[in-house]
Amino acid sequence: YHACALISDGTVTCWGWNSDGQLGDGSNTDSYVPVAVAGGALANKTVTDITAGWSHTCALISDGTVTCWGYNSEGVLGDGSNTTSYVPVAVTGGALENKTVTDITAGQYHTCALISDGTVTCWGSNGDGQLGDGSNTTSYVPVAVTGGALENKTVTDITAGAYHTCALISDGTVTCWGWNSYGQLGTGDTTDSNVPAAVAGGALTDKTVTDITAGTFHTCALISDGTVTCWGYNGYGQLGDGSNTDRNLPVAVTGGV
Repeated sequence: YHACALISDGTVTCWGWNSDGQLGDGSNTDSYVPVAVAGGALANKTVTDITAGWSHTCALISDGTVTCWGYNSEGVLGDGSNTTSYVPVAVTGGALENKTVTDITAGQYHTCALISDGTVTCWGSNGDGQLGDGSNTTSYVPVAVTGGALENKTVTDITAGAYHTCALISDGTVTCWGWNSYGQLGTGDTTDSNVPAAVAGGALTDKTVTDITAGTFHTCALISDGTVTCWGYNGYGQLGDGSNTDRNLPVAVTGGV
């Protein structure tokens, strides 16, 4: 229920719901117009990317560090605490120690970062394995996404749904982890996974993916031939396959325009 914009001068502005300080203006007052994100860990910094979760927001700074603000009861701000913050706080320690971040994505109560070496780290709520570290333990600091389908792989893009996360690998394949009740991991079943699992089969068989994005309970991929495939929850037709049937394997987006 909030939105944010990255301005060309490297600053950030947000508007909308602000009960947990997710607008980053030092208050918890909702705003119907954009307000400046100011102070805290963003003072005198230049932002290059932003992402919004359910009630928190994070920004990637030009020096490769990350700052977050808003709701923090699940450690989603990554500052080592569970204290909500109305101003930006630095994401520190853990698997991000001395690392340079190139991309960020926010889920409902978790956040993930792509590191310049092609690895991924996540922090926050982990009840469904959405941090991908092989556990279901919530973490207030970044933990490394390890094992499974990401073993010895290089990641080029990441995206987070409500309780799941997906990564695009340099070979054009996709891996996902976390909650899977609607098949949003694309693994052919509805079993949760706390380590990366390969998205395989269906409309992605022998295909090369160039971009990915996750909705609340579904995921979509852009294929190198210019077509799109999606999987997961489909109660409102968000998979675009002409049905409202959930899919645990990728299906082609077809018809219409």
